[in-house]
This record gives sequence, structure tokens and C-alpha cells, in this order.
Amino acid sequence: MGAYVMKYIVDSRQMKAYDKAATELTGMLSLVLMERAAVSLAEEIIRRFPLSPAAKKKTILVLAGCGNNGGDGFAAGRILEEYGYPVSYVLAGERQKCSRETATQIQILENLGCVIGRHVPDGEFDIIIDGLFGIGLNRVVTGVYAEMIAYINETPAWVAAADIPSGIHADTGSVMGTAVKADLTVTFGYAKPGLLLYPGAAYAGEVVSARIGITCREGLEKPTAFTYEREDLAGLPIRKEDGNKGSFGKVLVIAGNERMYGACQFAALGAYRIGAGLVRVLTGKENRLGLMQGVPEAIVDTYETQFPGQVLEEGLAWADCVVIGPGIGTGEIACQIMEYIWKQCRLPLVVDADGLNILAAHPEWMQARASGSGEAAGQAGDRDSTAACCHIYVTPHMGEFSRLTKKSIKCCKEDIISSARAYAAAYQVILICKDARTVVADPAGQVYINTSGDNGMATGGSGDVLSGILAGLLAQGMRGIKAACMAVYLHGLAGNLASGEKTVYGVMASDLLAALPEVLSQRD
Repeated sequence: MGAYVMKYIVDSRQMKAYDKAATELTGMLSLVLMERAAVSLAEEIIRRFPLSPAAKKKTILVLAGCGNNGGDGFAAGRILEEYGYPVSYVLAGERQKCSRETATQIQILENLGCVIGRHVPDGEFDIIIDGLFGIGLNRVVTGVYAEMIAYINETPAWVAAADIPSGIHADTGSVMGTAVKADLTVTFGYAKPGLLLYPGAAYAGEVVSARIGITCREGLEKPTAFTYEREDLAGLPIRKEDGNKGSFGKVLVIAGNERMYGACQFAALGAYRIGAGLVRVLTGKENRLGLMQGVPEAIVDTYETQFPGQVLEEGLAWADCVVIGPGIGTGEIACQIMEYIWKQCRLPLVVDADGLNILAAHPEWMQARASGSGEAAGQAGDRDSTAACCHIYVTPHMGEFSRLTKKSIKCCKEDIISSARAYAAAYQVILICKDARTVVADPAGQVYINTSGDNGMATGGSGDVLSGILAGLLAQGMRGIKAACMAVYLHGLAGNLASGEKTVYGVMASDLLAALPEVLSQRD
């Protein structure tokens, strides 16, 4: 498998530690880092609004707070003024409360003859630089700061935020009472979770990460999270030239009932479209004809009103990984099948949809498996000796995650990174928490934030396709959080492509499957 070039994401606490290390361990002056940040911000503005002899010069307003974020804004304004842009400066807050670096930037401006105002001047501006608050904000915005944010949001000016839009919590993306709606955010060093997670992502506009000399150095805590970009598609399983259908893995899909035929078809096709060699489906008898027509490549087993114990045993002996849950319902037979698979499966296991709802009704199963007790931790028999440590992948949307955790959706969403990390660690599973920004967490504390996809994917069957894609990757040998992240990222890219063709209003789950081969063709 190829190398990963994943993009790291750093929370506010870690960023402050990295910032401190950059000055204390290397001897680099804090003002030098500030100047580099300001140059990065100014360059992005110049790139978008270049000076032209034929065009009127864009007027710029810098609104700055007392912290170093304000210093970034003041310095960026000074650089832009040197290039010829007309710039006005406003300090929100009391000057004596300014950080040492920001006070220095103010002094430099005054030495150059610039006036630092206390109130927004009359007239309209073409561009506003938001430097009111940085990543340290942890309280609701009030007073003059709230008034200035309201002014920014009401003006037609194009808005560039320094590091993060003022009012957005850097770690959760929450709006702290009110927040700046930026067109561009130039974030320094690393992207922050609040720029990727909603609602913060909706306020950030385009996000550009600027290298200014702040990095994760030896001995420091690793970044909070990571995300993928297109280069990471190089990590897809390599297809052996002399491979055969057995080489590329066998997926057992347990899905579908009389009302949910599509669930088993979408999961099966998802596995096939990502490269699985063989897919075997266990579903309700009424789905046989539909599967034979919709997925003629699949092996089909069915059941009626009796528990299909022998078929399950044969399926587990045959498969390389298992998907269970899409559309199986929560009736008696479905619960018996889920319990059997949960306790007997020694393979990578993907649990989705109704499988999760059944687990939510039986928390003791989760607890027993997490503690290593019960049949699931027993001898593997003829199977691999690592059976007791097999990977379990749970793929809830926020409603299902709420049922699993016994917490409200609001509570789960408030700090999704912490919630996901805690659940994955407590139950020793790889969690794919599906939302507008899907978050993946593993028992070791690694967290992935997905940035592909869009709201066109909010349609029935989309999650079933994801389960199939994940299973197909597992069947081909991918494991752990890498498999989960790759599945989520590919799923989102397929959604983006489908939305581009159908619009976000017209996407259906089948469109994701149709788009997937084209996404894969673009990986090189």
C-alpha cells in the first residue's frame, strides 16, 4: 500500500504548546512568527485582489483585539499598506491590555504615521481583516466585540479571518454567542478542528493553512486529529497483477428484510465496486429475486422464519469480513442473528443501521466484548489465532450514536471529537460517527475528520454503500483506522462527484456507486 500524506489538525491547547516550543526550543522570536503569519495573510489577500492601474484600489479595514491575533491583523494591514492598499486600523479593547507583541505592532504602525482608532470609521470598506479573537476564545462574545462582529457580518465587505473567525471555538466549531462569517480564513501552522467541524466550517469560508515555523517537534504531543487529501488515495490496496477473485477477498453481507431490499443491494455493490472479489448475501427470502437481478454477481442465501444457524456458520467459515445490520430490522430473528454474529465472529466486523439499534438494546454485549469476556474472546478454533483481537467497526449516524451512548444528540455533537474518542476507547471499537463532518476514532485515541462529501449524500441508502465500501477494503487486507478513513473519504468523494452531476438535490445512493469507479480512476 502507498504512503500517506495526511494533513494534521491541532487543537488550541496543542497549538499553544507548539507555539511556545517554536520560540523556546529554537530561539525564534515570537515577533518573527507573527510577521510570517501576517505575510501569509497579506499574500492571500493580494492574490485575490491584485493591484491594477486601471482599477480602484480596494480599501481595507483591520479590526483587531488585544491578543496576538490582533497583532497578526495589524501587521498584515501594514504589509498591505506598503503595497499600496489604503488601510484603516481599529483596536477593540484597552491598549494597556494588549499582548507585548501586539503592543509592538501598534507602536510600529504609529511610528509610520498610522492612526489606531477605537471605533469603526464612517464609510464602506472593500475588505475587512478579522483579528478580534484567536484560538484561545472560551467564553461567549459580548459587548464591543459582539458589536464589531455584527458590523462585519452586516457589511458587504469581503472578510479575511486571521487564524480562525472570531467567535468560533477552535476545538469544537461551536459559535460562542456570535461569530464572524468569513470568506477566507488563513490559519497558521495547522488547521484547527473548529474550522472543519460544523457550524464553524460554515463560518470559515475557504481555509488556507500557512506554514510560519510552528510545527510538532520531538517530545511534543502528537496532533489531535488528521484528515485526508487526494494524495492519500495512494494508500489504496495494491491489486496484484496475477490475482484472482479469491485474492481480493470475500465479504459476507447480512442485510435486508421484506421492507428494505435496497439495503443489501447497496452494501453488496459497495463492496464489489471497491474491489472485493466475492460477495455473499444473507437476506430475507423475499429479496432473492431482486438480488439476482440487481446484483447477479453475488452469492445469495436466504432465511424465512427460522434462525439460519447453519448458513451463518458456513458464511463465517467462508468470509474474510462481515457486514451486518443494514435493513435487517429489530425483530426476533434479526436479534438472534445479530447475537450469533456478535459472539461468534472472529473476522473484521462492520456493524451498521439495525445492527447498531440491536446493540443499543443490549449494552451488555458491548461491555462483555470490550472486557474480553464471553464467547467472543474464546478460542478461535480453525480461524486465525488473533481472533480475540479482531477489529470491530461501528458506523452510527448521530441518532444511532445517541442511542448507543444514551446521550442526547445535542450532547454528542457539542464535542464530537471527545465523544467519539471516548466511545472507541471504552468499547475497543473503531467508530465511524457519520455527520456533516464524519469523525472516525480508534481505541488508541487517533481521530480522523473527513472533509469530502456534501449534503447531497443525505439520502436513504448512502450509509449502506459506505458499509459495503469499508467491507470491500477490509476484504482486500486494509485494517484499522486506515481502512475506515479511506472508506469514508472515498464515499465522500463519490458524493461530491455525484452532486456535481446531479446537483445536491438529485443524488441517490445508486449515484454514489456509479461515481465510485471514476473517483478511483483519478487516484494517480
